Parts: sequence; structure tokens; C-alpha cells
Amino acid sequence: MTPRNGLILAVVVVVGFLAISALAVILGGDDDDFDTPRRTDADARTDIAYGDDPRQRYDVFTPATGDGPYPTVIWIHGGGWRFGDKAADMPVWDWTDDGYAVVAINHRYAIDGATIADSTADAIAAVTHVLDRADAYAIDADRVGVYGFSAGGHLAAMVGQADVGVAALVVSGAPTDFEPMVDADRSIFEGRPSDEAATLIRTLLGCLGDCAEEVATLSPARLAPSDAPVLVVHGSADTFVDVSQAEAYVARLEADGVDVEFDRVEGGGHATHSSARIEAFFAEHLAG
Repeated sequence: MTPRNGLILAVVVVVGFLAISALAVILGGDDDDFDTPRRTDADARTDIAYGDDPRQRYDVFTPATGDGPYPTVIWIHGGGWRFGDKAADMPVWDWTDDGYAVVAINHRYAIDGATIADSTADAIAAVTHVLDRADAYAIDADRVGVYGFSAGGHLAAMVGQADVGVAALVVSGAPTDFEPMVDADRSIFEGRPSDEAATLIRTLLGCLGDCAEEVATLSPARLAPSDAPVLVVHGSADTFVDVSQAEAYVARLEADGVDVEFDRVEGGGHATHSSARIEAFFAEHLAG
């Protein structure tokens, strides 16, 4: 190997490592070691279709003991609406051991002509599909919560806004108001320069020109919520999604009289999950 080729190989390895590390930050946690129900003692039904697209699938995990119906948490992964998967590690990793059913959903990415609106429609459709088939999965349809992180948190909030009948929501590290995010002078997303962040968000929304309609219809902080109780979790030092996004969402929920808790984690970064607080919240609102 020539010195030049060796240098090129080293650069490729370093860039690849940095890309993987960055994606791990977006998708995973920095304060927990997550696992998936696939690696716990749970009964699994995987790749259940709720549409024709290969991404329109979900997995259902139920406790290996007991007959149900079980309280259930539906997990929506993060990844900027364009990465991530239902089979990745998740913070509800071992909840089947505590008597919960766990559902992990996929949605269409906002790429190749699809947009955040398509991701949102899929999240709502997947949750509705689960609720409509609750008996078949031994799920208690009256005790279903939704938990999403980052872009998945946005989708969880949009599921709540759709009022499909979930009992509780956890929205963590989530974008909730696209109005500042499409502004090239104010946008904060994924640690990018403001103009690059705004261009990316506009692309994901499918509105390189006027984004008023997309902002109005896809921003949970600008929409009337359901009456399901909500726990909002956000790190004060989040440089991927600014904490002002959580503050705007909480203000809207409070104005509409929703039972909302705000866990503003001082010094916390983007992947701040507050697992104990979230577990207690779902235990309270999904208890039989």
C-alpha cells in the first residue's frame, strides 16, 4: 500500500467512525444502556403490516407470563425522520418483564418524495392499527401509551393531536414548532449552521418556498391537543433540538388545559431520556 492510499484509507475509516458516532447520538441514549424486547423474555410478533410500503410495519412484544390484556407502550424511534428502525435499542427494552406489552413501529422516511407529513400519517395509522386489533394482541386498548424520542417524539405528539384514543404520551427531545426551524436565521437542528438546518427542515417538510401550511399543520405546538396526559422531557443543553421547542409545546398544552408535566433536565443533551420519571409516569397513567 502506498503512503497516499494509506492516508485515504485512514480518512475513510475516521469519517465512517464519526458518521456512526453521530448517528448513535441521534438514535440512542447517553445516560442508559438500552436493549430490545427481542433479547428479553418476551413473545414476539414481528413485521405486522399496516400498509403496503415496506416501512409500514410494527412489532408486538408481550410478556411471556400471564394472559393479558396488558397495558401497552408504543415506541416511536428517533432519527430525524430519515434514519432509525423499530428493531434498534429502545428505552422500553425490558418492560415486558414488568407486565407491559411493547409495540415498536416503523414509518416511511421523509426521503425519495415522501415528507414529514407521510411519516406523521404513518405514525397515526400504525397506532390506530394497533388499537383496532388490541384484542388479537392481548392489549388493553384503554391503557395504551405512546413514547417517542426526537423525530419520534414529534410523531408521538402528532398522534396525541390526532386523538386516536391513547391514554398517555411521552414526548422526549422533540421538535414541536417548525416556524423557527424553517427560518435560516433561527433554525436549530442536528447541530448544523442555521441556514443548513433550515434548508434541511424545508426539504423534509417538502416546502422549499412558502412553508406556512406545513408549519401550521405539522407543528404540535400550534395544534389543538387531545386530553391525554403528557410528559415532556428535554435537556436544557440540547444542541440538536433546542429546549425552546419543548417550552413552546408545554405552553400550548397548558393553555388548552391538558395535564402536562415538564421534565426540563438541566445540562442534559439531546439523548436525555429520564427513564425513572418516564416509568413512573406510565405506571401512574396506565395502571389498571
